[in-house]
Amino acid sequence: MIPTAVQSLADLVLAGVLCYVIFSHAAIRRRPKLQQSLIGLALGGLVILLGVEAHLHGDLQIPLEADLGPLLFAGYLGGPIGGAIAATMGSLFRITLESSMPVVLVEIFTNIALVALGILLRFVMPTPNWPRIPARVIWPMLAGFIVLQFLPPYMVGLFTVSNQSADTILFDNSVVVAVGIASILLTWQVLNMTHHLAQRSTAFAQMADRLKLALHASGMGYAERAAGQSSVHLDARMLEINGLTDREPGEVPLEELWALTHPDDVAPLDQTMAQAAHIHDTPMHFDIRIYRKSDGDLRYLRVHWINSEDPETGASRTISTIQDLTDLRRAEADREEALERLRIASEGFPGVIYQGLWAEDRVVRHLYISSKCEKYWGITAQQAYDNPDLLGGRRHAKEIKAAARMMLENAQGGVPIHIRTKELDGWIDFYGNATDLGDGTFRVDGVAVDVTAEVAAQDEAKHQADLAQRAQRMESIGRLTGGIAHDFNNLLAVIMGNLELLKDELNTPDHLRMIEAGLAATRRGADLTRSMLAFARRARLAPEPLDLNEIIRQSQIWMSRTLPATVEIETSLLAGLWQVRLDQTSLESAILNLLLNARDAMDGHGKLTLETANVRIDEAYIDSRDQELTPGRYAMLAISDTGTGIAPETLKHIFDPFYTTKAPGQGSGIGLSMVEGFVKQSGGTVQVYTEPGRGTTFKLYFPAQCTAPVSAVADSDCAATRAASGQRILLAEDEAAVRNVLCATLSAAGYRVTPAASGDQALAIFENTPDFDLLITDIVMPGSLQGTGLARALRLLAPELPMIFMSGYASEATVHGNGLRPEDTRLMKPVPKDDLLKAVARALAATMSGAS
Repeated sequence: MIPTAVQSLADLVLAGVLCYVIFSHAAIRRRPKLQQSLIGLALGGLVILLGVEAHLHGDLQIPLEADLGPLLFAGYLGGPIGGAIAATMGSLFRITLESSMPVVLVEIFTNIALVALGILLRFVMPTPNWPRIPARVIWPMLAGFIVLQFLPPYMVGLFTVSNQSADTILFDNSVVVAVGIASILLTWQVLNMTHHLAQRSTAFAQMADRLKLALHASGMGYAERAAGQSSVHLDARMLEINGLTDREPGEVPLEELWALTHPDDVAPLDQTMAQAAHIHDTPMHFDIRIYRKSDGDLRYLRVHWINSEDPETGASRTISTIQDLTDLRRAEADREEALERLRIASEGFPGVIYQGLWAEDRVVRHLYISSKCEKYWGITAQQAYDNPDLLGGRRHAKEIKAAARMMLENAQGGVPIHIRTKELDGWIDFYGNATDLGDGTFRVDGVAVDVTAEVAAQDEAKHQADLAQRAQRMESIGRLTGGIAHDFNNLLAVIMGNLELLKDELNTPDHLRMIEAGLAATRRGADLTRSMLAFARRARLAPEPLDLNEIIRQSQIWMSRTLPATVEIETSLLAGLWQVRLDQTSLESAILNLLLNARDAMDGHGKLTLETANVRIDEAYIDSRDQELTPGRYAMLAISDTGTGIAPETLKHIFDPFYTTKAPGQGSGIGLSMVEGFVKQSGGTVQVYTEPGRGTTFKLYFPAQCTAPVSAVADSDCAATRAASGQRILLAEDEAAVRNVLCATLSAAGYRVTPAASGDQALAIFENTPDFDLLITDIVMPGSLQGTGLARALRLLAPELPMIFMSGYASEATVHGNGLRPEDTRLMKPVPKDDLLKAVARALAATMSGAS
């Protein structure tokens, strides 16, 4: 029995060798059906060999066979093809044996059932690492084997025909089961061991193949030299690199290799190898030059070597690989030459030549920056190479990311790049292109040009265009408001004149109150017209010598009523402040507007400061602020608050008419426009200094008077109130309603009035009857003669004739030529009755005093 067991093990090992070949051979692995067929043949052959060595056991004479395991694994590893082959071979072998038919049928059924069990487990419990058989598959195999060992004999009654006792039957079959289990387990281990060996063999073969391919692909050669040997073993690539193409791979004398080395590299190479002779297991390298033997071409080589111990002989050996760097070195030389040419060219280029590698949100590295980098960005090119982020260090990270994303989009869309940035004290334009490299990065090529002068010119042009646009806008607004003022004031003159006439005729208190309310509304309408004319710089001003300090002291009386007690008022008034010549009413209105704005900015809580100072303004100051001023002396009035300040986007619009940041109903938007209009109409300027969250200062500059103030001559009240005695007045007014009111008012006062609807008609009347004592004329009228033209024509006929001019707004006096004299009276419509009669009385009284 022992020889039989030994023979069975030998057969099992032989089958394992066959399976090793099947598992490890690359050509067989690439053909699955062939592989399954060979597995079936190998394990089927093992079944036959094990059947031949079968031993009859016990009184039942049951054969002890070890072919059960191969049959199971033929089905599991070989699948339907391999299983069918193994089952067929085993069945044919059983038929050839001289046995009873029932026994043969049982054996054939068992063979087929075992193979079928293996195939079933292949699909139900597949191995993830074929052909390795996992342990979890063995248990169902053993269980299936035990069932198949007892079920068929029992079904055909083989146990009952033997006339043996139950103990004998149980014992003999237990031995058979034990042998079958051993067969399954041994076959499993042999096959797994075979798989392991095949896997290692395949890995070694693949590693050797990869190494060979890697050396071939890298263009590297291999050399090996034993310590003390005078020759070196070279492979084919090493021979090719050195130009030794006249021989096969093998030993080459060292002297022949040294003869190829560049003379300047011989001594350094000897020294390096001598120093490294006793260094083991440490990779080293050295660059040398050789003259290739086949053609004498100079080649640049890099030698990598390591000293190690031969595992077979224990002797020291040196293993080397050589890499031909000639193409790389020549490319580097060409690049250095190109860079030198580029450097020379860039010296004369008015900008910086740039090439860099960028990612979606950052710069990866700078590839090339020409020499003017430091002039443009304040750092050297080498500093930018060492730390790519330095080049954008003056910009916020968000700006860099935005620029990177924009360049990436341009790269993907093939759109040229144009970026303008503020660097150091100037502006830089970058023009270039981006090339998408397909790995999340892109190359940027371009030039950076200093466009500081261009930007300054553009800014200046824009500023001048803004000034021109503003001037045109103000001129348009002025013309519009002037036309509105002329017509509106004529309407108000009619209303005021008729109400005043009614006031003289009525004495009922209720009627008088209604008339007074109408007159108050008319005066407010006149104030509105003056406000509109103020920001258009066409307001009627009555300048007089003023002391700004005194105006502020007087204003403090009504400031306390205008501002809440929670606002602290502080004044800093300069002693010896230069005198100015201004319209006091307009000045006080400007101060009031600024105080109200300051109150709103402080939300009723804070500190308000009024300051005066003497300032000399020169050409440099005017040029730096683009002011339309005359150099000289100015008195400055500053009003400062501790409010919220003015945002930059709001600051540039604060003087625009009707622009306001206040809620509807809380501001008209013309207050600051009126202030600017009044100041500039007075020959001065306004400067605003603000800091959000800290406060705002408005500085008003007024031209200082160089002479002592002229004493004002008080009007003679007696002259103003002197009763009329039938003096003749020539009245020229084109508006019939205004003309009728003026005629009624003057006639009621005792004057004889001759009306004319135009200047031409008035001249004709005067030429016929020149005995008029006074001319009252509107300035703008239809016809060829305006009010000023009529004045010049009449003064040719009567030089001493006193004249009173009426206008809808002040600038009408200069529309068609100015024929006014300093002593002429100017009245702004609508004219209250008392003001009109006083003006007439003064004009007539001045004429009478001059005649006397």
